[in-house]
Amino acid sequence: MVGFNPFFSNEQICLVVGYIVDLTLILCGVFGSHGNLSPGVAQSVINNFASSRLKTSIHDDISSFIRTVPQFQYYDNDVVMAKIIDLISRNCDPSPGNAMYK
Repeated sequence: MVGFNPFFSNEQICLVVGYIVDLTLILCGVFGSHGNLSPGVAQSVINNFASSRLKTSIHDDISSFIRTVPQFQYYDNDVVMAKIIDLISRNCDPSPGNAMYK
């Protein structure tokens, strides 16, 4: 995934990690609405996630994590991948009743 590369800034790494986590959580919310999938439901999940405290909290967590891990540790992709997996597993609840984010 994101290996050490002097051309990647911390900000770029944060953006990539944020994009991966955001997209996964949105898909989790959309497909967590079992059988109730429609363009309107999908758009509602996207809109709710985009303005949620959860998204803000996740992005704050990502920024803090990237700032505290020294650059040389990015060579071991597992550090960044482990963070992505952690954020997704803690925040993706695909049950039908929780398809919308607050």
